[in-house]
Amino acid sequence: MILSALLALTAADPTLEEAQTCRAHMELFIEDVARENEHVAGPTWFIRDWWTRKAIEAGSPEDDDAIVDGLKRDLTALRAEHSDRFDAGRRSCVDTAIEAGAVPGMGPE
Repeated sequence: MILSALLALTAADPTLEEAQTCRAHMELFIEDVARENEHVAGPTWFIRDWWTRKAIEAGSPEDDDAIVDGLKRDLTALRAEHSDRFDAGRRSCVDTAIEAGAVPGMGPE
């Protein structure tokens, strides 16, 4: 369910579920990196914030943390059971945001 939604991402108009799922992916990524070396690179924050804005634009309340936490649990289970699907979903989230211009200096020219 989550993977099929992510594979259909369109940068211009993601659904609420896609945006929240990608935000959850980025939150997990930030947690993973912080655990490993305590420094999370700037582009990661831009991408996470872009997905947060896209979720709000799609109708999410600004306090959707409980929803994102549930999605993080789902994604953690997906990573344990199907790491290739998890990785493809995360890659799709990152690529979509970058291609849409979420990170200054990266993306389409």
